[in-house]
Amino acid sequence: MNRVSVLLTLVGVAGLAPAVEPAHQWTGFRGTGDSHTGAKLPVSWSDRHNIAWKTATPGFGQSTPVAARGRVYLTAVEGAKKEQLLVISLNAKTGKEIWRRSFASSRPQEAGDRVARAAPTPALDAHALYAQFDSGDLVALGHDGKVLWRKNFNSEYGAIQNGHDFGSSLRQSADTLYAFVNHVGPSYLIAIAKKGGATKWKVDLPSEGGWNTPLLAQTSGKDVLLVQRKGGVAAHDPETGAMLWEDLREFSRESAIPSLSVMGKTAVVPSNGKGGTWAFRLDAPKEILWRAKAATNAYSSPLLTEKRAYFVNAVGALFVVDLQTGRDLWTTRLPATTWASALYSHGRVYFFAGDGTTVVFRDANTLEKLAENRLEANSIVYAATPLENGLLLRTGSTLWKVAELGEADPSPELSRRTAPEAKVETPLPPAPEGKPGDVRVNAADDLKMLWVPSGQFRMGCSEGDAACEKDESPAHTVKLSGGFWLGATEVTVGAYKKFAAATGKALPSEPMLFQTKLNPGWGSGQLPMVRVSHADAQAYCRWAGGRLPTEAEWEYAARAGAAGAQYGAIEEVAWFGDNSGREPVDAARMAREQRGAYMQVLEKNGNRPQVVGGKKPNAWGFFDVLGNVAEWTADWHDLYGAEEIVAPKGPADGEKRVARGGAWTFPASSIRLSARLKLSADGSNDFTGFRCAQ
Repeated sequence: MNRVSVLLTLVGVAGLAPAVEPAHQWTGFRGTGDSHTGAKLPVSWSDRHNIAWKTATPGFGQSTPVAARGRVYLTAVEGAKKEQLLVISLNAKTGKEIWRRSFASSRPQEAGDRVARAAPTPALDAHALYAQFDSGDLVALGHDGKVLWRKNFNSEYGAIQNGHDFGSSLRQSADTLYAFVNHVGPSYLIAIAKKGGATKWKVDLPSEGGWNTPLLAQTSGKDVLLVQRKGGVAAHDPETGAMLWEDLREFSRESAIPSLSVMGKTAVVPSNGKGGTWAFRLDAPKEILWRAKAATNAYSSPLLTEKRAYFVNAVGALFVVDLQTGRDLWTTRLPATTWASALYSHGRVYFFAGDGTTVVFRDANTLEKLAENRLEANSIVYAATPLENGLLLRTGSTLWKVAELGEADPSPELSRRTAPEAKVETPLPPAPEGKPGDVRVNAADDLKMLWVPSGQFRMGCSEGDAACEKDESPAHTVKLSGGFWLGATEVTVGAYKKFAAATGKALPSEPMLFQTKLNPGWGSGQLPMVRVSHADAQAYCRWAGGRLPTEAEWEYAARAGAAGAQYGAIEEVAWFGDNSGREPVDAARMAREQRGAYMQVLEKNGNRPQVVGGKKPNAWGFFDVLGNVAEWTADWHDLYGAEEIVAPKGPADGEKRVARGGAWTFPASSIRLSARLKLSADGSNDFTGFRCAQ
C-alpha cells in the first residue's frame, strides 16, 4: 500500500484512495476530493423540524468544517482587515464550543464580500488539524488545540497577490500536505511535511490567478497530483514534484474558481464559459473524451457519480450529463446558484443553493426531485459537511446541524420555497397612471419618479456609431404599448439605508478602489448605491413598490427621443473615466497604452462615483442614465433579432444579466445609449447600481 493510497486512519480504518469518506468523518475540501460520503444524510428539514442545533460562530468564515471523533473544526477571520485568524472546535452532538485559538495574520487585507474570508478548508488526520488561511498562514494544531507548528507562505515564498485573495484548500496524503498558490505574483505548487512543517519540494509556476484546489488520483498504478492550470491540467509526482505530463489550454477567469473532479478513470475540467468544460481519461490525458455542449460551472465544483456529472452555473441552472459520453441527460433550475460543493450519499445528490435551500435529487438519468428544504439563512450558504446521521450547513457566521430526528414538518405548505425578496416587500398601492411631464415622489424611499409615455423607438446601435459592439446590432423597432414610472436618478445610498432599516438587511461592505475608500462608512447618502447584486436590486425595487426596468424600457427612457449615441455633449451629461477624478485624463488613451495600470491611475487621480443629479438630464428629465454608475436591468443577455417587437422582456433564462449606461471608470466609447454590459447576476461591484420602474 503506497503513501498516497493510505486513507487517513482516524479510527483505524484504511482503504485505497480515492475512497469514499466513511460516515464518521470529513477530513478536507470535498472530503477526500470527490464529495462522496458513506454517511446516510437526512432528506427533509426546515426551520421548524429536524434541526439538531444551530449556533452562531465567531468571526466570519467560508471554509468547509471538517469533522471526526465527535468533533467539528472550522476556521474564521475577525477584524476589518482580517487581522485575527480563528480556529474553533465544537462538539458535534451539541454544537457547543470546546476550544478556540486566535492568531495574528501575517498579511492583513481589507475584508469585503468580494474578498476571501477564511476560504481555504483545513485538513484533518489522526494526529492534527492543518488550518490554512487566505493570508498565507498555515498552522498545525493537535486535536486539543495545542499549536504544533506554524508556517508563513509570505515570508518564505513571497507575498500572495490575488484580486479576491487566496482561496485554494490543502490536499493531503498520509504524511504530506499539498498547496497550490496560484496568483498574480510568483505562483507555485508545494509539498509540506505534516510532521514539523518543513517544505519537502516546491515547483515554480507561471502567474495566473485562481482558487483551484489540487487533487490526488491514481493512474496506471501510480499516484499523481493533478493541478488545474490555463484551462487544462498538469500532473506532478507527489513524491518529488516532477512534472509527469500536462495538457494546457488558454487561461480564463471562467476556469479560475471551480476545481477539477475525478471519478474512477474519468476527470472533468470545469469552466463557467460555454464549451469550456471538458473531460479526459487519466490513462489518456491528452485526448478529450468529450466537451460539454450547454453545461457550465460557476462557483462550486462539479459533482461526479459513477455514471453522471452534475454542474451548476452562475444563475443556478443544474446540468446533468453522461459521465462517459457527455450526452445531456436533464436540466433544471435551482432556487439560486451554489457556492457549497454538492454531495453524493447512497444514491442521492444534494445541492446547496446560496439562499439556504437544499434540493435533493435521485442520482438518475431522469429528473426525480426528492425534497426541497429551506432554512432562513439570510446569507450565502458557503459549505456543507456530512456527518453520521446528520449534515452541517455553514453561512459566514452561523452553523446548523440538520438530522433525521423523526420530526414531521408541522407546516408543509410553508416549506415551499419563496424568493428571499418576498419577505422584504412592502404592500404599497399601485402607482397611479401619469401623463408626459408628470413627477411623483415614491412614498417608500422619497425618490422622484417621472412618467414615461408609451411609444416606439429604434433600439440598438445608433446610426453612425462606429463604437458599437456585436451585441448592439441589429438595430430594430420596439413598441412599448403602455407607459410607466421610472426613477429620475439612480437609487441613492440614503434611500437604500431606508430599505435596509425596514427589512433588516445588512449593507454590503463599503466600496473600495484598491486601498481608497470611495464612500467611507457609506457616509454620503447622495452617492449612487453600488455593491448590490441583481437580486439585491430586485429586492429593493419590490420593497419600494416597483421592479427593475426591462432593457427596452431603460433604453427608451434614456434616449428620450435621441437617435444618436449620446443625448448631449458627453462632458455635460455624464461622469466617466475622463472627468470623474481630480484632474481630467484621457481614459481612451490610457486603455490603449496603460491597460495593466488603468485602474491604478484612476485611483491615484481620485476617480470615484459622484453625487446623483450633478450633470444635465436628458430631454425627459432623467439624470445620469449615461455614466456615473451602470444600471441593472431586468433582462438576461441575448443577441438581438432584426424584427419589430412589442414590449420585449428579454429571454426567459440565461447566464448573464444586462446592465446599461456605462460608469465612472469607463472611457467615452462605452458611455453610449446602446452599450450593453454582461454581468454575473450574483456579482456586485463598485460601478453598478440601479433605478426602479413602476
